[in-house]
Amino acid sequence: MQVFSPRKQVIVVLGARSGTSALSGALSLLGAGLPQNLMLANWANPKGYFEPQDIAALHDEILASVGSSWSDWRVFPKDWFQSAAAEHYATKLTVMFLNDYQNAEGVCILKEPRICRLLPLWETVFRTANVMPLYCFIDRAPAEVAASLAARDGSTIEQGLLYYIRNHIESEQDTRDAPRAFVSYDALLDDWRAVIGRAGRELDIPFPLHGAAAAEVDGFLERGLRHQTVTVTHDRNWIEALADTIHHAFTLLADDPSDPVALAMMDHARVVFAMREEELTQQATA
Repeated sequence: MQVFSPRKQVIVVLGARSGTSALSGALSLLGAGLPQNLMLANWANPKGYFEPQDIAALHDEILASVGSSWSDWRVFPKDWFQSAAAEHYATKLTVMFLNDYQNAEGVCILKEPRICRLLPLWETVFRTANVMPLYCFIDRAPAEVAASLAARDGSTIEQGLLYYIRNHIESEQDTRDAPRAFVSYDALLDDWRAVIGRAGRELDIPFPLHGAAAAEVDGFLERGLRHQTVTVTHDRNWIEALADTIHHAFTLLADDPSDPVALAMMDHARVVFAMREEELTQQATA
């Protein structure tokens, strides 16, 4: 298996229906390489998904092999990552990744939301492929994420919020020791130059903020990309409150990726969600 030499950098875009496509599209216009096997645009993402179709399909296969799916809020079984199955899939993903990005020069983009629950597997892939991952989170109000999922898939608001919580707590914990930046979807649409400029400094990538490429981003990032706006009420259940706590933590992390208060909030959210899992499972099977 041929690996990248010298070591390639890949921006791993993480989030949960929170503007990941908008961020990935903008970064690609600013020079970051995309995979060859791109998922096709559709009515839900008319400007494109900017993610590898083959890797998304293999992720679905991995999730299904343990009785899960992309929208599952349950924790992915941690012992699986030390199994023979994990070794098998790591090899397949490495081959796919190397093939998909073989023509991408310089830094490239990997965006595929299922990665949020499979990051320990991707650590093996990146190490084998000789790739340096740089993580860039993009966050959006959880009520809007849930409304967007409901409009696209017909899921309930509660299901969407649980999806938001699971993806955020898993991916945030699994990337703490890696270079990372945090972006707000609202801020990206309001002033993408300030947002991407800051993320670039945190990841040590000098994105061009002016010139022809930047003008393309101006045309690409439209307020019309945002289809869901939701007014949050004060009468919230614990799921809504927990999702809002995570959203607040990610807002703090956008200002300082090492904010100790934000990290403590995420640690607390993880404990609370773990304590409530049995209750949620009983409700689901009742």
